[in-house]
Parts: sequence; structure tokens; C-alpha cells
Amino acid sequence: MKNFHYQWILGAFFCFAIVQSSSAGGLNVGESSNNDATDRIIVSLHHYPSSEQDQGISEDQMAQMEDMAGISLRRYRKMSGNARVLSLPREMPFIKVKAITKKLNKLSIIKYAEPDRRMHLMGITPNDPMYPSQWNYFEPAGGINLPDAWSITTGAPNVVVAVIDTGILGDHEDIFGRWNDGYDFITMRFNARDRDTRDPDPSDAGDWTRRDDSSWHGTHVAGTIGAATDNGIGGAGIDWQCQILPVRVLGRLGGFTSDIVDGMRWSAGLSIPGVPDNFTPAHVINMSLGGAGTCGSVYQDAIDDVINAGTVVVVAAGNSSQDASNSSPANCDNVITVAATNRSGDLAWYSNYGSKVEISAPGGETSPTSDGILSTLNTGVKRPEDDAYTYYQGTSMASPHVAGVVALMYSINPNLTPYEVITALKDSSRPFAPGTECAANPGRCGAGILDAAASIENVIP
Repeated sequence: MKNFHYQWILGAFFCFAIVQSSSAGGLNVGESSNNDATDRIIVSLHHYPSSEQDQGISEDQMAQMEDMAGISLRRYRKMSGNARVLSLPREMPFIKVKAITKKLNKLSIIKYAEPDRRMHLMGITPNDPMYPSQWNYFEPAGGINLPDAWSITTGAPNVVVAVIDTGILGDHEDIFGRWNDGYDFITMRFNARDRDTRDPDPSDAGDWTRRDDSSWHGTHVAGTIGAATDNGIGGAGIDWQCQILPVRVLGRLGGFTSDIVDGMRWSAGLSIPGVPDNFTPAHVINMSLGGAGTCGSVYQDAIDDVINAGTVVVVAAGNSSQDASNSSPANCDNVITVAATNRSGDLAWYSNYGSKVEISAPGGETSPTSDGILSTLNTGVKRPEDDAYTYYQGTSMASPHVAGVVALMYSINPNLTPYEVITALKDSSRPFAPGTECAANPGRCGAGILDAAASIENVIP
């Protein structure tokens, strides 16, 4: 398959991906339990009362901890490391105990407080045969710490992620059953290539031209967010349970800004003239698209409407190796602009950068091919043919990592606001490693590298 580059009709828009086909395989790996529960916590204090012979916790210290935790606590036993085990009134899910210790850690007397978590024999983590090739999920240098996130949550079926892109190949073996309704917003028949204009079928009809093959770009993005996982087929998706809402706005030669912003508002549950309302509004929108220029009023007004409706907007920073302030809608206000990092955790050579970037995530590099981002695709050069899995690279691939993690965050805390989401992502991001371009230039690549587990823990109610 050839490399592709969109020249869109308005604003010289371009799609952020470089294609290189490859096959991948691997072995099954293990998974920890999702359903932990405990009735104990471990605490260590900075100072224990010297008046007590056994250096136990004083009544005053116990009272402070109970007031902060909002629950009764009981001394259980001393342990090594000058720490103490305390009992809770009853066994609780790990996520609730984690919230209690998070409160306790705010006390000045506490050195640390953590759940006394039950450990188990390792179970089966995604049994998808290509999962070991998805380094972007688990490798410590360039990955996003997904296995630890999955030990907290694998998602919720009522969370909706809109993929505003080329549409979707809904019959793909790893996509089938993961998407819900959707809509085709392309108004020009020449671009649509499906012999009609707007309609409720978001299927990707192919975006090939005389120069380039069909990209099946929306299917690749959707696979990263929510490919069927632990099904013994293909690769894994970030969120195992969310609904993918495909919104088709890009076809042959790209797409119009007017179609894109209509798709954005519709995704958030807002009414669009001549289009049936969307009764499953998205919690988060992924937009792996963009073009050169400033953020115009058309985009900014649409983004503001979507944010006010409570929907998070995640946008790829762009692949021009320049400041993202020159790329729209990445340079718009109130969006989460995502730069791309490579397998070593540094800024990818093609990625845009700068003060408009909020966070970085794996975008990969396809030389060698195994350093790219593996996801769902199709072998068809023009029209759909057989299911496939392919390595792509680009900020188009980085953006859905963030959108997928945001979906996991909403599965834990459905009451999050877009502002709370972006704050939690930035605050919990992993610092760039010393010696990297991003570490040497603070602010160039956003707050840090996406950390799925830390992001989820940061929003536990």
C-alpha cells in the first residue's frame, strides 16, 4: 500500500498518517483481576507518639484519619517498614478503598497510605494474538501503561466515542459489534463515492485517487480506541466495552469544513438541519484530521458548542514537523491537542509540537514497521476486500490513544467535565525521559506522555 496524503478542498487539509503494510503475530499474555476487594489499608506516619512504648498510632492521629476518610478505622497490626495495617468496617471494591487512601494522603501526618490489596495469580490479559506487537500499550519507554489501567476498568458500554473520520468498515472481525449507528455527513457525491449524499450509513466507501490507495483511516483509528478485545482475534483496543460512533466526513479528496463541524455538533447530541438527532451523544470526539492555517470562527464556535454540551474534543497535532499553532483545528481553544511520540518515548520526527500541545501519546514510526501503531484495516486497494491489521504512523494514531483513555475515565466517573478531563490527563502524564528532545525543551511536547492508569486513578470519584 502506498503512502498517502490528503489535499482537502478547503484550507489545504491533510490527514495525519503514513501507511506501511505489515503482518504481525504473537503470544498470549496475562491479565490481573478486575474485581479486587479488600477490607484493609496500609498507612505509615511521619512521626509516631514517643510516649507510647510500641510506637503505635495515637487516638488523636486515628481521629484525624477517620475525619479525613469519612469512615471508621480500626488498628489491625504492626508490619515491617514502620507501617501499620488498619481495618475498614467492611470489604469494599478496590476502587473505593483507593479513594479513601487518596484522601488520607492529603494529611500532613501521613507518609503514605495505600489499599492492602489482594494479589492473585496472573490471569489472561488480552488473548488477542497480535497484542504483544502493540508496544504502544505496555512498553515502559513509549507505552501508555494500559495493563495497570485495565486492572481498574476495561470500560463501560454506556460510554460513547465518536470517530469523525472516513467512516468505518463495520464488518471487520475486530470491529463488528463495537460500533453504534453513526452517520455519513458528506454532502458532495463526488467526495462520497457511495452514490448519495448525507445518509445514516457511515460505511467507508474508499478514498482512493489516481495517486493513492484507499486508507481505511477511520477503521484504523476506531480499532485503537475500541477493537474487540480478549476475543482471541487480531489485536486489542484501549476500551473493551465503549460504543464507537462513526461519523463519516472524509471521502475522496478529503472533506469540507462545513460537513466536519456539522458532524461534531451532531456527535455531541446537538440538532443539525435535515438530519435526525443523535440520541447517543458522545462523551469524547476523536478528530484525527486537520489542515494549515489559523483556527477560524467556524471551528471555534462548533468546538465551544460541543464543549458546552459536555463532550471532550481530542485532536491530532499534525504531521508537518512544525509548531501546532499553524495547524487547525489543533490550534483551536478548548481541545486536547495530541503530539506523537515514538517507541523510545521521544517526539516522533514528523509530529507537530509547541504550546498548543496538551499531551503526547504513541504515534509510532514505521521504519522498521514494528515501531508503528498496529490496528484494524483492510487489504482493499480501492474498495473493501479482506480484513487486515496494519502498522500506521502519525499524530492520527496518537490522538485515539487519548480518546480511548478518556473513555476509560468516563467509565469510572461519568460526571466528569471536559475541563476536569484535560486537567487530569495533564496532571497524571508521565515525564519525558532525560535526554529526549521533549525533556530538553519543556512545553514543546505538552505536559508529558499519556499514562492510562494514572489518568484513571486521578478521576476516581
